[in-house]
Amino acid sequence: MNLRAAAVEPAPLRVCMRDRIRETLVARILDGTYPTGTKLKELPLAREFNVSQAPIREALRELEGSGLVSCERYRGTRVRGADFAELRESYELREIMEVRSLELAVPYAPAALQNFARCLRTMASAVARDNHEGYIDEALRFHRALVQGSGNQTFLRLWDSLHWEVRGRIALRRIAAQRRGLKPLLNLHRALLARMRAGDVEGATARLRALFATVSALA
Repeated sequence: MNLRAAAVEPAPLRVCMRDRIRETLVARILDGTYPTGTKLKELPLAREFNVSQAPIREALRELEGSGLVSCERYRGTRVRGADFAELRESYELREIMEVRSLELAVPYAPAALQNFARCLRTMASAVARDNHEGYIDEALRFHRALVQGSGNQTFLRLWDSLHWEVRGRIALRRIAAQRRGLKPLLNLHRALLARMRAGDVEGATARLRALFATVSALA
């Protein structure tokens, strides 16, 4: 049994003021409240959210890492908007990393598989209730845990440093807006988990690649 996979548990996404601010700013950029070129000023945002400038600065730094804003010395932070071509390109790297993570982690211990299954049940419940954000939260937990299960800390740091909590949310929100995308993704996750349970590395990686191909095509 792969001991590294035994301790895998989908970690809750970090919940703090910085994250709430970041998600609000992402939503405003994607819905057009902040058009491309809009200048985001730390002090007015800090006043709006009733916080110091530190969490605002941290949130903007994450958005810069995900490509949604650009920060220039003496010019401040401006909205770039979502570059979906770049987003698709970044998914190629994520696919390589997650496929290799599966290869390292399979076979998973029963406790780890139960945790993945809990994520999947919550995803299914969210789809049934048309709760897009609930689905997205659990999908991100599922995939971060998949990387964590590899035991490769460099992979996990890379997953976090590329701000997949932001990038993944952008892609999945775009798919959810089409009113047809999340249920097929749920079914692909079910097929993936079935192969993970069977200890079938080749089958699991094939289904993971199919999942990424579907997300890339829909986003």
